[in-house]
Amino acid sequence: MTSGLDILALGAHPDDVEVHVGGLLALASDRGMKAGILDLTSGDLGTRGTPETRRSEAEKAAAILGVSRWVMDFPDGRFTEEGTYRVRLMAEIRRLRPRVMILPAPEDRHPDHRRAHRLAREAAYCAGLKNYPCDGEPWRPEALAWVGGENPGRPDLLVDVTATWERRMAALDAFGSQFAPDPSQPATRIAHPAFRRGVEGRAMHWGSLRMCDWAEALWCDRPVPGALLELVAALERP
Repeated sequence: MTSGLDILALGAHPDDVEVHVGGLLALASDRGMKAGILDLTSGDLGTRGTPETRRSEAEKAAAILGVSRWVMDFPDGRFTEEGTYRVRLMAEIRRLRPRVMILPAPEDRHPDHRRAHRLAREAAYCAGLKNYPCDGEPWRPEALAWVGGENPGRPDLLVDVTATWERRMAALDAFGSQFAPDPSQPATRIAHPAFRRGVEGRAMHWGSLRMCDWAEALWCDRPVPGALLELVAALERP
């Protein structure tokens, strides 16, 4: 069995995690924590790039951040919150044994992000039920957190990622098929320079609330779980 992870960040597609918490994961790597990214799909319905291209970009991004990465190969845009997909994700949670999981936003313009949030919350809970028919020993994360989408409300936690900001943006830029302006490719919202400015602007705003240059935000159920408070304290320890 793989040794347990301190953090597992889950995305519906390759690049989802890097948009929101790449700096946090780079910090975890620098602190000697075991951190990883789990992509539910290869982004096979994406307007730009191919699944093979996006896998290669995802591996490069993970190397920049210093974390492990896995892909579930669920069908992009066509997975559900029930049945075989839940059980497969439960088995992966039992295998990786994360203490903290970071999920996509529960409310977001992309339906896969909303669906992935619901699926992951249910799988994380059910993975701890010893009588649930699923491979692996029961395991339930101590805490769940999630990112805020592109138009978020007030966050529950802010993490100073100034020390790793350049690396996290280098990891984002590894997904050139998705984010690089290229007039030879179809125009997409995330390839427009305004999307990148949104990523930077939100991080600058969160940083202004922490009196630092750049910060990333997390949301969670209240009261804030102890494991999540401990994680953030460890990430920001001098």
